[in-house]
Amino acid sequence: MMSKTSIKASYFSIKLAMIAMVGIIFWIASFWLNHSTIQERKSLLQKAKENIVLSWSGSQNLLGPLLIVPYIDHSKNEKSAESYLIFFPKTLKGAGEAFPEIRKRGIFEVLVYESKFNLDCEFAPCGDHKDPNKTFLWSQAKIVICLSDTRGLNAASLKINGKEARVLAGSASLNKEYPGMHAAISVDPGQNLHIMAHINFRGSETLNIVPIAKKNQMDLKANWGSPSFIGHFLPTKREISDTSFHANWEILSLATSLPEYLDHKDLESSSHGDNWKYKILSKAVGIQFLDVVDHYKQAERTTKYSFLFVLYTFLLFFLFEVIKKTKIHIFQYCITACSFLCFSLLLTAFAEHISFNVSYWVAAALIVSQITFYFSDLIKKQQERMIFSSFLLILYTYLFIVMRLEEFALLVGSIGMFAMISVAMLLTKKIDWFAEE
Repeated sequence: MMSKTSIKASYFSIKLAMIAMVGIIFWIASFWLNHSTIQERKSLLQKAKENIVLSWSGSQNLLGPLLIVPYIDHSKNEKSAESYLIFFPKTLKGAGEAFPEIRKRGIFEVLVYESKFNLDCEFAPCGDHKDPNKTFLWSQAKIVICLSDTRGLNAASLKINGKEARVLAGSASLNKEYPGMHAAISVDPGQNLHIMAHINFRGSETLNIVPIAKKNQMDLKANWGSPSFIGHFLPTKREISDTSFHANWEILSLATSLPEYLDHKDLESSSHGDNWKYKILSKAVGIQFLDVVDHYKQAERTTKYSFLFVLYTFLLFFLFEVIKKTKIHIFQYCITACSFLCFSLLLTAFAEHISFNVSYWVAAALIVSQITFYFSDLIKKQQERMIFSSFLLILYTYLFIVMRLEEFALLVGSIGMFAMISVAMLLTKKIDWFAEE
């Protein structure tokens, strides 16, 4: 027949095993339920973005101005000018201003913008480029400016050597690879070519410009306080305030590795590594207008830390059982875990209508109140109830801080876990687990 000591040891072993099993099951259920819910809401947000983009415009890549010169390749006995060279400018100055705004589709918000861009560039004389097998048709040249989503184009004007030029739709020979606009020009291959362009266009989320010249100077500003600088190069100078930013880039062709000119045949390379379309666009610099309302991303982070909610709360319950010599039924552990299942769902639901910080504390207050009320009959003393509720609030505060720190989340989370386990060791250090009482 088993002794009381053996019975007690078996009780604690079985109880801990059951608690661990309940915790693992509910942590997996919480992660799956909340993750699937967040993904569903994110997919609805993406659909809202797509609907707005259909009637507005997508992310924009600005490329140009480019000088397109057709030629006849006599080595292939061609009778028509089906081939052409693409000349890049010697200098390029780009100055743009964006005006972001929030558009709503139902409860979802999508960031779009309107922008004004001035381009000032100069092409070096092209007469030095000679090939006995090619006849260059300088009188049939074109100036091309490419824009990735031309639906957003509102207005465009072009000056060639100080004279207004007629801007036509499509990027001529490049239209298949790069949509945009163009203007016909007759080039004097022995003279510099000065181009000035003004473009108004709409876009969403990101704005990029490609530094294609030997010497590039880019200037971009907007009334938006949370930009993310993207692309191949970071700004040389930048000023960011709560309501606006101003950024400058200075880039040389030594850094971009782009040549002075390019044959159109290189654009048709099938391999990704040799594809000049990929190589040119990969050099783009620009801005991603970050939406500060990233509650789905933060809710996902909360879900990743959900195991800490279950772990620390179950640890608190078990310590209460041991220290106060009170038994908590395994069903009570289960119903408490069910309460935690609601936290991320409440957080995500509230965050769609109010700020994430407020949503977090509203959801936390509801869960803490619910659990405290449930254990009010088990915890008889008012002082102990206050301690119990305070611990839960401290737990939510700690996890809130961990999520907000981002870069230091792992460090603070690890230290916090170490500290709580140390407290548990301190409280249970002198307990005789095999005592018969």
